[in-house]
Amino acid sequence: MKRISLIAALLLFSLSFVASAQMTDDQVVNYVKMAVAAGKGQDQIGRELLLRGVTREQAERVRAKYEAAQAQGTSVTEQALSGGSIQRETREEAVSNGEGFDEALAAQVSSPEDEGVQIFGHDIFRNPTLTFEPNENAATPQDYRLGPGDQLIIEIWGYSEGSYTRTISPEGRITISQVGPIQVGGLTIAAASEKIRKALISKYSSLGGSNPNTSVSVTLGQIRTILVNVMGEVRTAGTYRLSSFSSVFHALYRAGGVTPRGSLRAIRVVRGGQDVANVDIYEYLMAGKAETDIALREGDVIIVPPYVGLATISGSVKRPMSYEILGNETLETLIGYAGGFTSDSFRDEFRVVRQSGPEREVYNVKASAARDFVLADGDNVSVGASLDRFSNKVEVRGYVFRPGMYELGREIATVRQLVAGAGGLKEDAFTGRAYILREKDDLSLETVTLDLAGVLAGQVDDILLRKNDILVVSGIHEIKDRGTLTINGLVASPGVFPFADNTTVEDLILEAGGLLEGASMARVDVARRVVDPRSLQPTDVIGEMFSFELQDGLAQTDSVFFLQPYDIVSVRRSPGFRPQAFVNVSGEVAFPGSYVLLKVGERVSEVINRAGGPTNFAYLRGATLTRQMNEEERKVQQATLRLARNADEQEGEIDLADVALSDTYSVGIELDKALAHPGSEYDVILREGDRLFIPEMLSTVRISGNVVYPNTVMYVPGKPLSYYIEAAGGYGFRAARNKTTIVYMNGTSKRATLGAKIEPGCEIIVREKPKRREVSTGEVVSIATSATSLATMVVTLVSMISRNSK
Repeated sequence: MKRISLIAALLLFSLSFVASAQMTDDQVVNYVKMAVAAGKGQDQIGRELLLRGVTREQAERVRAKYEAAQAQGTSVTEQALSGGSIQRETREEAVSNGEGFDEALAAQVSSPEDEGVQIFGHDIFRNPTLTFEPNENAATPQDYRLGPGDQLIIEIWGYSEGSYTRTISPEGRITISQVGPIQVGGLTIAAASEKIRKALISKYSSLGGSNPNTSVSVTLGQIRTILVNVMGEVRTAGTYRLSSFSSVFHALYRAGGVTPRGSLRAIRVVRGGQDVANVDIYEYLMAGKAETDIALREGDVIIVPPYVGLATISGSVKRPMSYEILGNETLETLIGYAGGFTSDSFRDEFRVVRQSGPEREVYNVKASAARDFVLADGDNVSVGASLDRFSNKVEVRGYVFRPGMYELGREIATVRQLVAGAGGLKEDAFTGRAYILREKDDLSLETVTLDLAGVLAGQVDDILLRKNDILVVSGIHEIKDRGTLTINGLVASPGVFPFADNTTVEDLILEAGGLLEGASMARVDVARRVVDPRSLQPTDVIGEMFSFELQDGLAQTDSVFFLQPYDIVSVRRSPGFRPQAFVNVSGEVAFPGSYVLLKVGERVSEVINRAGGPTNFAYLRGATLTRQMNEEERKVQQATLRLARNADEQEGEIDLADVALSDTYSVGIELDKALAHPGSEYDVILREGDRLFIPEMLSTVRISGNVVYPNTVMYVPGKPLSYYIEAAGGYGFRAARNKTTIVYMNGTSKRATLGAKIEPGCEIIVREKPKRREVSTGEVVSIATSATSLATMVVTLVSMISRNSK
């Protein structure tokens, strides 16, 4: 608990504004610990530290070091205080940590915003970059009045020289050897200099006379501190030790500024029991009058009374908020405080709401009466905005060169003048008919149509425009559907193009980038929709077709054929055009690589011959052919997989979630027979993307599956299947012997029978028997029950037959 009180006391004090430090960090901690042990309250400890000159920064530093030492479980020693990071806690964090915040502290750190009121100027003394701290390095003002604690530096030069540094005693005197005491307390620096000079004549005769040969200079060295009292509506009222150069503003800053109830315009400075100044900080904020900030003296009392009155201004002003007003200030003055009007403000009249007795009153103040309307405490002034409408606007839209809004009145009053002001009509404007959107008295719209061509030609009367009229001029392309043209097939950029009159097939082909290689010159088709706008009966004819032959880029017709809107031009591929198709031959051939198919239906033997034939090491029986899957085959594969997945979902026996689809598949071939019998059914016809691989001779056989020891063994010509099974340790316990499969290198496979042929490089796969599903007790009971029911039914039938036979 003592730790919490100590931290709270330090935190409370760190929020105050105090004078220069006169205690070390150790002394501060020791003092607070002794004060807490003596039962002193936090407010009392804070005030005592204020009077002892502890600074805000020092209090924060000590508090942070103390917390760091306590967090580490150590005692507060000089070593702990000399280290540790400084970390300020917010008021909310300190409260949440239970560190002794009371109601007095909450009142000290409250702000105008806490009470929901933003008063102009109240934040000036809480700005850490605007402290109004006096400059102690500046030259001493000649009207500065000396007091106890000031240090004087007296310099003598000329025929005689000397130097004295004297501090003014509490009685206001300085003492110089061979001269004696000199009373300077309360004198200005100029008066004190003259008095000291006269006193030194008794010691330095050269200072006297009408033409002295020695000079004396009196300057201020270290300055004294003064005690002033700040009272009233300030954040932290009390006694403050300040520099003797300090002013009223600096004292208010050290006291934390004024409270929301405090006045900025009637601050009193009391000296010797009498008011010596009445400070209005608005004069400094609004006009920059530095003389408002008067210098303080020892024992001065600054009293901040409650505000005289508050008036709030809102709406279209540059600085809407609450302002403190004096007894005779007017609405015009308040508007000036608010920075004047914004650009969208309505300046002819203002609304003032006033609390008058038990009810409120509202006043509508004309702009001309604002300088005479005296405000009262609590007045709420509203400055409205201009209406979002125009008093002299007309508009033109559509096919003119400069559409937009125009001024109605001076140069534009009719439709003809409006079109001329907008730069005239565009070439594609439709002049047969235009219309005006016009507001009626109830702000609903009506349409006024006009013959624009007749108005502009003077053949019909011009139309007088009204406020907010909108003239709409359409274009000829908006009235008539221009349509599009489409071209597809073997052109560089097939697509949809805007329709243009007199477009031919050749023009559209050129617009699409020209013909591609393989395009047919013998036939180009044009599909045209059938449109009869006057038809009264439906028809089954929806289009017609035109075909042309191209020669030198021109369509060969008896007359020029012009395209119509929505025509579709199709450029076909020439029947005699086929792009090169490649196959790949690798492995044991003389010249492996890619080969172009020279004709449709070229067979594998022909390509092998072009590749130089197989080498002496080629194993023709093991040749494989891998083929790219075409679009039709891919669709069949996907459909088969969908069916399998549907079956899997219904039966739940096969997991097809991880089945991967491949773009290639293997084609089983017998290359030795294909080369021995060219053109036979063994000689496979190749297609684009095929990859033929001829391996070298292998001398092994692989045995896998449910055998004792899956293995790869040497191929022995003539050995039966049983030989290789035994080489793998024999069949496994769950081997399905009648389902053994032999997979050959060329991709074909066969069921292993008694006389199955084993070839080099093949693989013998022994399948496993499916596991039997265990029958549960419930299923046994169900079967037994079904058997009993069946037996009962049979007995009943036999009895019925016997009775009927008798």
